[in-house]
Amino acid sequence: MPPPPGPPPKSGMSGAMIAIIVVVAVVVLGGGCATCLCVGVLSKKKPAATAAPAPEKPTKTPAPSHGTGERWITVDRPYVKFHAPNGWANEITQDKEWDISRSPARDGVFAFTTFTQPGESTIRLGKADSVLGVTNIDWRTPRGGVVGRDKFDARIADGSCNFHGPGGYTWYATVNTGTSDQILIIYALSANAPPARRAEVQAALDSLQRR
Repeated sequence: MPPPPGPPPKSGMSGAMIAIIVVVAVVVLGGGCATCLCVGVLSKKKPAATAAPAPEKPTKTPAPSHGTGERWITVDRPYVKFHAPNGWANEITQDKEWDISRSPARDGVFAFTTFTQPGESTIRLGKADSVLGVTNIDWRTPRGGVVGRDKFDARIADGSCNFHGPGGYTWYATVNTGTSDQILIIYALSANAPPARRAEVQAALDSLQRR
């Protein structure tokens, strides 16, 4: 004989159906809506991380420029310094007694030397023509004055010379720096040198100072 039939299967709602009923009940009782509920759920999610903006690169302030070719001349005895004429080429004599600067156009020459003994400046001045490359120097009577930023006492004279032709100008100063070490500065300009040459030399003289 066949086995007796079993109890009828229980009828019930699936889990999905129960979830739908719960949502509808919340909407009806709470006065909300399914869309709001979904938005509320989504709003709890953490916002996506955004990349921080790259920091700006710092701009560099250029160092102040003093002009092409500018350099300091430093002297140990006496302990002073000054600018060479701006842009002029430098050389030192073989005996290392003179430091010489020449303008690019060769229409100006600037030189200095040092000494310690009385009367030695006269000997150095006697060599100035060959050092500068000039001839026929005719000095005027020396006079007292001051030179440089530190206003050093000086014995100054100027005169004429032949420098790439007649009509050149030359100038010197024996500078008392307050010690037994003295400095002799001398320059010459050709007759056709522009005013800028003398301005470059004067700027060098004005910069003379203690180190």
